[in-house]
Amino acid sequence: MADETTLYANRRLLPRLLPLLETPQTGREEVLEAHVLLGDALRARATDIHLDPHQEFLRIRLRIDGRVIEAVRIDAVTGARLVNQFKVLAGLNPVPSLPAADGSFSWPPGEEGSEETFLRVTAVSCVAGEKMAIRFLSPPETFQDTLSLGIGEQGARGIRRWMDATGGMLLVAGPTGSGKTTTLYTLLNQLRLTDSHVITLEDPVEYEIPGINQIQVDVASGLDFVTGTRSMLRLDPDYVLIGEIRDPDSARAAQNVSGSGRSLMGTLHSRDAVGVVSSLRHLGLGDAEISANLGLVVAQRLVRRLCEHCRHRGALPAREAEWLDAMGMSLPTEAWLPGGCDRCDGLGFRGRTGVFEVWQPTAADHGLILRHADESQLRRGLLERGETLMLQDGLNKAEQGITSLGEVLRMGALLPS
Repeated sequence: MADETTLYANRRLLPRLLPLLETPQTGREEVLEAHVLLGDALRARATDIHLDPHQEFLRIRLRIDGRVIEAVRIDAVTGARLVNQFKVLAGLNPVPSLPAADGSFSWPPGEEGSEETFLRVTAVSCVAGEKMAIRFLSPPETFQDTLSLGIGEQGARGIRRWMDATGGMLLVAGPTGSGKTTTLYTLLNQLRLTDSHVITLEDPVEYEIPGINQIQVDVASGLDFVTGTRSMLRLDPDYVLIGEIRDPDSARAAQNVSGSGRSLMGTLHSRDAVGVVSSLRHLGLGDAEISANLGLVVAQRLVRRLCEHCRHRGALPAREAEWLDAMGMSLPTEAWLPGGCDRCDGLGFRGRTGVFEVWQPTAADHGLILRHADESQLRRGLLERGETLMLQDGLNKAEQGITSLGEVLRMGALLPS
């Protein structure tokens, strides 16, 4: 079991479910634990609920601000009842099966003025029992401007320059869950308010954006990325968005759009900004095609924000000191640390912000790409001209008290090579 302090802090995440579970079923009203858990999870700003089986108990964990936090452990019988309640709500067969089963349902929070909530449920049999994950399907948050995302003024100016120009690719790079969609939707929201004509080609169209023409890829009907972009260009767009460039067809479609003089936006899985060159090469684009079309790259990660109500300065933790020392950096005597209060449910963090690097390739960079330079050569060029890389942006945010060094330490794989 977790230690007493952790249990006390995390009990605050389920203020209505725990008293219900502690009341014998014979002595309480007929209330579905699943409904109460959903209400508590929404209040705690969770994006996912995990029900993890063990031989004698079931763990309830919530993903809050990107981290999975254990909230409570309940006995196996109560856990099985809770799993079955969610299966009924999602229209799943109550009998466990070996293949993963997926379902969905909408749920009214029951609070006046609240919107309907849509959820996706996935269940799969594990050795210890049935594992279940419930995801809240809410549209990504959008911001009024790129500065609100956490991009610095220099990066925001680069994005504005690209948006004012004509043609070329703007790629938002990062792993799954790094906030790429939020960045793209923020840019789309800005374009929606202008006199630009914007069309998207997505697979799938996850969220509708008022004022934007969105097209769903339908390969079975002959509408794939290549044929779709060919048709889209006849619609005279100023900007085209391809949701995710993840295969040779979508990469070729993106190159066709940007090569036609239109501005292309998309997301791509990549370690950092210069890593998009390797990713595009892997997807079949040649160096000349990449150099001619790559206009701007926004690479990003998400880190948790320190709670402004309980953050405090304290001695530099030993782990962070070791890490900074290994990087050859000077060690501060103090650092911003998480606390724990009612505003953040005792977690010390509330919300997330982006850590970014914005790369607008120069003539020298294009020359390196044409000479088939690798990532380390391209990255060295950014460092030599004083560009702020993602790791440095994270360290700057830790120094300002926006996040903690511990959060930046989780990005340790981003050490420049």
